[in-house]
Amino acid sequence: MDTDSNATRQALDLIRALSVDIGPRRPCSPAEKSAALLLEAWLTERGVAAGREPFDGYATFGLPYGIIMAAAFAGGLLQRRGRGIGDLLPAVGLAIASLEGDLRFTPLSNLLARAPSVNVVARVPAAREPRHTVCLCGHLDTTRSGLIFHPRVVRHLRALLQLPAASAALLAAGPLLRRLRGGKALQTTGLLGMALSLALLAERELRGVDVPGANDNASGAAVAAQLAAECAANPLAHTDVGLLVTSCEESGLLGAQAYARAHAREARQTTFVNFDTVGGDLPLTYIEREGGPSEFRPASPRLVALAAEIARRRPDLGLVPAPTTPGLPTDATVFLARGWEAITFLAQSEERGIPHYHLPSDTFDNVAEDAVTRVLDSGREMLRELDRGAG
Repeated sequence: MDTDSNATRQALDLIRALSVDIGPRRPCSPAEKSAALLLEAWLTERGVAAGREPFDGYATFGLPYGIIMAAAFAGGLLQRRGRGIGDLLPAVGLAIASLEGDLRFTPLSNLLARAPSVNVVARVPAAREPRHTVCLCGHLDTTRSGLIFHPRVVRHLRALLQLPAASAALLAAGPLLRRLRGGKALQTTGLLGMALSLALLAERELRGVDVPGANDNASGAAVAAQLAAECAANPLAHTDVGLLVTSCEESGLLGAQAYARAHAREARQTTFVNFDTVGGDLPLTYIEREGGPSEFRPASPRLVALAAEIARRRPDLGLVPAPTTPGLPTDATVFLARGWEAITFLAQSEERGIPHYHLPSDTFDNVAEDAVTRVLDSGREMLRELDRGAG
């Protein structure tokens, strides 16, 4: 595989093309589709047979979760007026939210997904008899800014994401709480928590702006694509290498879910290596448990062990374990939820988190060349180890 500075330069050029030439890539937008076309052409020029797989999605996670939270909040208000439906709405909302968060059966998302979107896929055959498949993953789309991502607030992101679930649980327990001393105060707490959650969601939708997404996640898409191109030039001996660059990740992991539904049989035998937000000048971490805000899926023990061995053998990579992501799931969470083998690489630090996370300052100027070099080397090491195991 190509390990010289030219590989890093090619990846950086692709990050620039996605985040500067195209810019913000809102889910289901024309810019997102332009990014998919650009990536397909970039891969084709480098000998990778790439294509696009369409699916239906929506532009923001505010759509399903706004409906769920509004239903729970309305139910809480009706409970205070003695209306029977007030007991039903929060319970139904909590049940739907649990299904959506589980990522295997998502009825509300499926109902709301009506706008066209597209994943970019490719496959590089092994040089000799294929015995295993590794799929390199990233995502094309970008998110919106909001108060919850302000540097002084984002450190509390996990708690803020847990707030609507806890509030919905209090409201769903309304019939029981009415019979308890202090129950009304708990119901009021649930209403206030849900009102705050709705306010934060509305602020993001109304006042937030679409961000350039150079680090999150043009960096991950470019690294996955560059590694696939290197494999096309020098195929692995016994490992077919797939590429999956999703869209609608930021609106609810919809691209990964669409891929999982369409490719379930082969995906069960595939190892997914996901690159998400890997361009920051921070330690490169491999994520041990994914999900959020309340349910977590452990990464594949075999992949965690391989990452730990690579970190031991190559201390220059600065590769370290991380308990989890800053608060949100990744595409790999979709695969882990189905019991498939997956792991995510993400650049972050315990002290700083992810600078420019979901902010307009997530620009190409804040992508570190050294970080891209280190994650490319880490990806190459992981591919070599997996191919060695397949052989």
